[in-house]
Amino acid sequence: MGKGFAPIKAQPKKPAGKTAKLTPISQIQTDLSSYFTDIKDPRVKRTKKHLLKDILVIAILAIIGGAEGWEDIENYGIAKQEWLSEFLELPHGIPSDDTFRRLFERINPIALSNNLGKLTKYWHFLLNSLISFSPASRLRDKKYSEI
Repeated sequence: MGKGFAPIKAQPKKPAGKTAKLTPISQIQTDLSSYFTDIKDPRVKRTKKHLLKDILVIAILAIIGGAEGWEDIENYGIAKQEWLSEFLELPHGIPSDDTFRRLFERINPIALSNNLGKLTKYWHFLLNSLISFSPASRLRDKKYSEI
């Protein structure tokens, strides 16, 4: 061989560091509903056509998806009904925009806020675990550890 070409030496394999243990989507879906079990339903028993947790989960997911009003939340639910029915009960389908509005007018805002705080901490944990196991984060950590 000509100059400048050296034989390639076999590199010893480095033991893999952390291996990603991702939370299955089914677990995340189940956990999402569980964050609202202790919120008191403000509706009269005879008017409870839809489950409280179904209404809350649809509303939160719709808002994350860009919904800006009650009609948007209802439309999101209709568009995603097949997927939502995989982890929500939806005994009477998707609630109407009026159902969402009436519920949020009556729900205890402090209880809802406390539960949303717990939920966002859980999502923060999930996102951090995803980021810490991504190949890009390992490259970034290596790059900045040399500075």
